[in-house]
Amino acid sequence: MKLAVLGPGALGCLLAALFREAGADVSLVDYRPDRVARLRLRGIQVHTLEGVHQVVEVPIGLAPEVGPCDLTIVAVKAYQTETAARALPDLMSQGGAALTLQNGLGNLEAIARTVGTHRLLAGVGLLGVTRQDEGRIIYAGRGVIYIGAPAGSQVSAIEVAAVADLFRGAGLECQPREDIEAVLWEKLVINVGINPLTALLRVPNGALLKLPEAWEVAVAAAEEAQAVAQAAGLTLSGDPAARLRQVCADTAANHSSMLQDILAGRPTEIEAMNAQVATRGRALGLPTPVNELLTLLLRAAAQSAPFTVG
Repeated sequence: MKLAVLGPGALGCLLAALFREAGADVSLVDYRPDRVARLRLRGIQVHTLEGVHQVVEVPIGLAPEVGPCDLTIVAVKAYQTETAARALPDLMSQGGAALTLQNGLGNLEAIARTVGTHRLLAGVGLLGVTRQDEGRIIYAGRGVIYIGAPAGSQVSAIEVAAVADLFRGAGLECQPREDIEAVLWEKLVINVGINPLTALLRVPNGALLKLPEAWEVAVAAAEEAQAVAQAAGLTLSGDPAARLRQVCADTAANHSSMLQDILAGRPTEIEAMNAQVATRGRALGLPTPVNELLTLLLRAAAQSAPFTVG
């Protein structure tokens, strides 16, 4: 099976390196020729918290250079999805599939506008990985990856199982799920509570458990998201506050992806997270004031850099 990993960010670099080390026919795909050249020279540098350092030489190129693949994994930030999707016609072979492993909601719809829904897969990755620099990442935590065929997809259960086996062959726990859209929402429920609060307060995940006012807001955002999912006809597992508490405890030292983006001066994925809850809540007639406020605050935070004191 020929693979492409679209996006040389933290997750993309990790997946490309792991697949390459497992002997897979994989290429990392970027849209910037200058970065392609640099990454070809330096390779992918993978660091772990245990002090292991490895340089993996992964083939990297632009989409037309890589050519048609059996599976293309979309691993870009949510705000880059529209641009990244334009590369998919060059990367998807006839009968090939595209798997999105991205945060938030709206990515499937953005990809489908370019290549349709019939060969799409959705996934949720619960991995701890941080980008330090171009091609340099910290692999901080192993976790499970869930994949499945969303509504409108014609990818068969046998094909989904084959993709899961591919991930397992690279040392990653991967489980097929028939209810993948509910799984996407379950991760979103956690993200809308943790990401914006840690980004605004500039604290690690575990700090939310020690800040009662922040914790109250985080729980309220998560509960709103779960209510919207249920109103949309999805069944989510567990109490959102309990699940949020568990994740904060398990990832206490982690810096959320949104906090990393704010600290690096990059755009955030707020539009794919809390903004999605607010938009879909309005469509269903459900109020989501906490998610609406957090969306406005993160938009303001992204615009505030020129006015920062000091």
